[in-house]
Amino acid sequence: MMRKTTLAVAIASALALPVSAYAVGPIDGSVYGKVNISVVNDDNGTDDQMELNSNASRIGVKGKAKLTDTLYVIYKAEYESYWDDGDKNGNTFSQRNIIGGLKGDFGTVWGGKHDTPTKMAQKKVDLFNDLEGDIKQVMAGETRASNIVNYTTPKFSGFSASVATIFGEDRSDNDKDGFFDSYSAVAQYEVDGVYVAVALDENVKSGSKSQGMGKDYVNIFRVVGQFPIGPVTLGAMWQNAEEGDSATTGMKLDEDSWHVSAKWKVGNGYTLKAQYTESDDDESDNDADMMSFGLDKKLGKKTKVFAFYTTLDKSTAADDSDWIGVGLEHKF
Repeated sequence: MMRKTTLAVAIASALALPVSAYAVGPIDGSVYGKVNISVVNDDNGTDDQMELNSNASRIGVKGKAKLTDTLYVIYKAEYESYWDDGDKNGNTFSQRNIIGGLKGDFGTVWGGKHDTPTKMAQKKVDLFNDLEGDIKQVMAGETRASNIVNYTTPKFSGFSASVATIFGEDRSDNDKDGFFDSYSAVAQYEVDGVYVAVALDENVKSGSKSQGMGKDYVNIFRVVGQFPIGPVTLGAMWQNAEEGDSATTGMKLDEDSWHVSAKWKVGNGYTLKAQYTESDDDESDNDADMMSFGLDKKLGKKTKVFAFYTTLDKSTAADDSDWIGVGLEHKF
């Protein structure tokens, strides 16, 4: 009897607390994802093979919960899944963007593992993102960083900015143990489909190998623009990449890269796409260029089929690489 009385008092006390003591939510929590699979003929110049590829297919959960009238807690946990063979290095899933943070009138702050502001500055200028024609084949800086803390301002007449610090967590290296030893930032403007951004990385570990340099620490300055002209959308990007403070001893890098793309909605759900990417490293004399063409056909609001052709020429490779494929994408 005493135990039941104590429990009743505890429940009554909890119910008596003011509503503001609790977070109300989640108000928009949702499971989401993307299935993207393609059948590809992969020709490395010596021989070719047929492949079934899973192109960054993913599943995740995201949402926010209201804390006050102007403050929310936000969360996101996204994992890549492998729809071709169900496995990558012994794992069924691998982490993509995973964050937790707060959003309010002051802007948004979060921490976790996530694409850097410089990577996100590309917006949708890379029309073959996650396919064989992804710009990471040629350009440095496509980084998803661990131990990243990011702040994004509210939008002011289309303008916004983000700055992120990336903790190296290495006590043995003075260039990797401080608060701002590695950081990434972007300032951007977006109104009515017009998008312009200027971004930089300082001493950030590159997420793309670029011209065989390895995933080393780099400094990057990137400029991006995208402009709609009727049914056509044009995109362009230029960047310079140099070795950072924590780069491997003896490493030298001075890579200039540029990228242009165009897509044309021709009607009846069809979209024509083309892009060209080129880079040149003055330190190593390595260069690379890549060209892609594609056709998308929408089957529904969240479903499309596509076909593409990509050719890649690197001075560090004996032969060109060529891919031709067809695929299906569905978002949920």
